[in-house]
Amino acid sequence: MPSAIGLRFALSLGPHGAQLALRSGLWRPRFELLESLVWPAQTGEAQRAAHLPPTLDALLLRHAVAGSALEVLVADVWAPSASVQPPAKGATLADLQAATALRLRAVTDAASGWECASEPRVGGPFMASALRSGVLDLLRDQCQRHRLHLVSVQPLFAAVWNHWHGALAPGQWLGICSAGVLTLCVAPKRHVAHVRRLDFAAAHAQEPRWPLDAAKREGLRLGVAAPSALVLCGAVPAPWRNPVPAALGARRGPSAAYLGSVGDALGLWGLQP
Repeated sequence: MPSAIGLRFALSLGPHGAQLALRSGLWRPRFELLESLVWPAQTGEAQRAAHLPPTLDALLLRHAVAGSALEVLVADVWAPSASVQPPAKGATLADLQAATALRLRAVTDAASGWECASEPRVGGPFMASALRSGVLDLLRDQCQRHRLHLVSVQPLFAAVWNHWHGALAPGQWLGICSAGVLTLCVAPKRHVAHVRRLDFAAAHAQEPRWPLDAAKREGLRLGVAAPSALVLCGAVPAPWRNPVPAALGARRGPSAAYLGSVGDALGLWGLQP
């Protein structure tokens, strides 16, 4: 490959492996897959963390990346997201930041070792994400070592939500499938009101109605109406794949090369009662 100065690469870190792609185009980006790596079978969280440094180092060494820009997409296993309810009597930035830290602490089950980011708003719930500090430090170290400019690190949930939320019709929920987890996003007023992470077993993946039934149960727990349609993307099991609602069909998602290790391409599948 010629000199990478002026080029932009995209790295995705998923529960099953990592991928490096070359990005071209500004308004309608295209991604050319350069290399895909798979973690060893039965890899747990600790093993994935151990594989990351040598894997990234070898991956970047094999491609002439020096002098280029790098954007990174991180799966929920390292970057979980949640909805945050602002305090009833707290309107300051410090109040919102405290609420964010408390909510993400509950999601990550840890008081430290995470970097938090959010877009706080006073008028209602907002979305926040956490990223393992070790992963962020590793990405910074690798970029310095390989003379890369790190331009963005984005959680999968945030990437999907930012791309698709404008196309959702009222009453529709967005669901993201990744590594045996279905993440449901409830956004009745175009703002994230609730984020629910549901583990599903292999048997559930064979039941066409399981996602809708699960969404209905979550709606009852949350005290909100059941979805008029459940729009799914990511690594969607085949029995759950129905044609997407027509309103969303014309909107294109990012290419498979960018999201491949995190899930399937950001194609959409629709489930309706």
